[in-house]
Amino acid sequence: METRRHVLYNTSIADPFLTVARILQEEDGFEPVYWIGFNYDHSVRSVPEAFPGIVYQSYQEAWRGIFSPEIEKRAAEISLDVDLLKALSPYQLQAYTMMNRMDFDRSSFNVMERERHYLHLLRCWLAALEMYKVDLVISSVQPHRVYDYVLYLLCKQRGIPFLSFLNTMAVERVFAVNDIFSIGDIFDADYQRYRQQDLSPDNLPEEIRREYFRVQKDYSVAAPSYMARHKSHAKKLDNPVTRLWRYTKKYFRKKADSDNGNRGVQHSMLKNPGRPLTDGSLSPWWFYRTRLSGVRYQKKLKKLYDSLSTEPVPGEKYIFLPLHYQPEATTSPAGDIYVNQYLMVQTLLKNTPSDYHIYVKEHPQQLQSHTLGFTSRIPEFYQDLAACDRVRLMPLSWDSYRIMKDAAAVATVTGTVGWETIMHHIPVLVFGLTWYERCPGVLRITDEASAATIPAFIEGFRFDENALLAYLLSFADHSVCAYHYNGRKKYFSISEEECARRLIQVIKHYLS
Repeated sequence: METRRHVLYNTSIADPFLTVARILQEEDGFEPVYWIGFNYDHSVRSVPEAFPGIVYQSYQEAWRGIFSPEIEKRAAEISLDVDLLKALSPYQLQAYTMMNRMDFDRSSFNVMERERHYLHLLRCWLAALEMYKVDLVISSVQPHRVYDYVLYLLCKQRGIPFLSFLNTMAVERVFAVNDIFSIGDIFDADYQRYRQQDLSPDNLPEEIRREYFRVQKDYSVAAPSYMARHKSHAKKLDNPVTRLWRYTKKYFRKKADSDNGNRGVQHSMLKNPGRPLTDGSLSPWWFYRTRLSGVRYQKKLKKLYDSLSTEPVPGEKYIFLPLHYQPEATTSPAGDIYVNQYLMVQTLLKNTPSDYHIYVKEHPQQLQSHTLGFTSRIPEFYQDLAACDRVRLMPLSWDSYRIMKDAAAVATVTGTVGWETIMHHIPVLVFGLTWYERCPGVLRITDEASAATIPAFIEGFRFDENALLAYLLSFADHSVCAYHYNGRKKYFSISEEECARRLIQVIKHYLS
């Protein structure tokens, strides 16, 4: 394996990635040259102390395109190449969509401002990659914020590996990819080998076996734990006093977290109307008023959605399509063009028989008051869906299992519902990158040719438990039990050193 690589750590939480970086530097000569870090983990101090001379950028600064004076100076000298701009043009929709997070009132960050920000990020990252001779990017999560998405695009253009760790159905399990649109063939060879064996669930690692049986149970048991948490948060925030207290705490916590107050309040996702993007200072009143406006907007959207929804029709053939919560990495960037989920519905309508309906159900988090769902829906989204002849909007009160169990198939971009569907012996149509995209019983839609096979795939589906177990064992061979992101450590009893060693195992596997 090559040595003396220059490594950029992207939005990497200090525990465990400081240890990852130290071990890779000491044992393999991987030199950390750039670090995008969070403020709440004290990495603004600990990273420069561990690696003197490293360039540190907070993720709030990265969101707003605030780079070091040296990078800004070099970026100002760069003239963007026409061929590069044309090569990246198919990905601009995703980049602009990611900026929805920064526009709380849906009117403060127009398309011209977004384009300007996108081009600024291109120049600055071109400058940074050149100045620090970056050979490798290690990312704690998939690049789903506009700053690291642009960085990823440039790395792919230049052949620089960009390794991202991804979550799976087991909270303990993670694996890494060097792509944001497909996992590739990493499981295939071992899958074919395991297919030749007579397998049982007892062959699976404990944490995978636990999920294997859990999702086959009633929804009260099988529902993801985060659903209950979100429901609890939403109920609390229905109280205006609680809402005010929560937003006030959040505001001042972010103020305390910002680089010792040197740049004012760096709310990482907010564009203040009438001010340049680099100005992150916001008044508590503006923050609360804008957030409250979003809550009111969500209530209006929910009222509209409820008015358009209908219950399933007995005996009707249908494909169930539970929408993803947005904005989130599960569709942006993992869904590529299907970040616009209306396009997924259109693809299904075009490629299914006229007697098939599409049952669409909004994600419950989208319209809950504690989320940012108000940044990613407009009334016309629901109206356009309801206007399609073969589309029915399902009531929010119906749980997804209840609709899924009678479906001819389930369609999703990357959702957990796909894994749940497989375990209930129902075919799955996947439109984005997910750990189970090459699992038996799953059809990945990537183009017109694959979309045209949807009817035959559904009609020809036969559940094969041995093939599924073979895939899960292959997945186990190419994943590790380790924490890699904020809030994950609580599920483990391993040391930071052991966690780092396991993540390094995956990194070296891909680089070799």
